[in-house]
Amino acid sequence: MTMRKILLLRHGQTDWNAQMRFQGRMDIPLNELGMQQAAMAAERIAEWAPEEIYVSPLKRAVTTAAIAAGCRRSDLHVMEDLREIGFGDWEGQSISSLRKSGEDYSHWAAHPFSVKIPNAESPDEIRSRVRRVLAALRKARGQRILVVSHGGTLRAFLAEALNLSLEAVWKNFRMNNCALTGLEDTGEKFVLCFYNDTLHSSVSSQGISRKSLPVPF
Repeated sequence: MTMRKILLLRHGQTDWNAQMRFQGRMDIPLNELGMQQAAMAAERIAEWAPEEIYVSPLKRAVTTAAIAAGCRRSDLHVMEDLREIGFGDWEGQSISSLRKSGEDYSHWAAHPFSVKIPNAESPDEIRSRVRRVLAALRKARGQRILVVSHGGTLRAFLAEALNLSLEAVWKNFRMNNCALTGLEDTGEKFVLCFYNDTLHSSVSSQGISRKSLPVPF
């Protein structure tokens, strides 16, 4: 039986990423580097040839998907459940400013999601929507599926798919802008094949073609 392959792609960089600000649901666009990152990922993704593309409705993800997959936006399946985690009153604030304002951020960094951020999405709400994403992907027609979303949501997706705790994945799994992560769906479980692959962002300086770096599954 052919196993469905799911390729996860985090969006390219935004100015708020560079400034280490919580973005959450704020609709911040890609910056120039983010556009370049998406274009660099495109060469590898074209070789892999995704059959279906699912994307967050936020513009930084939609733009990344359109560039990286080389397609029209009308070809994308926009899923509300792929939007970024809502960080409530912390959205727009930098990590440095939160550290100065009190102890909540330091405690949250040590024990993610144990601190209730005002007006933020709860862990149960996060888990519920990534479960809906997993269920939808299992009903998809294609065998090669590209999912373009956000660092927080994609890590929550991995936690649910791999039966790991949300806190453990958040603390221990770094996910860079425009990094590729691969999962196989056996029908009974999800298997992590590779994680946070950003080779396409570094090979040009070494004179290596990105087309010689296929998606590794």
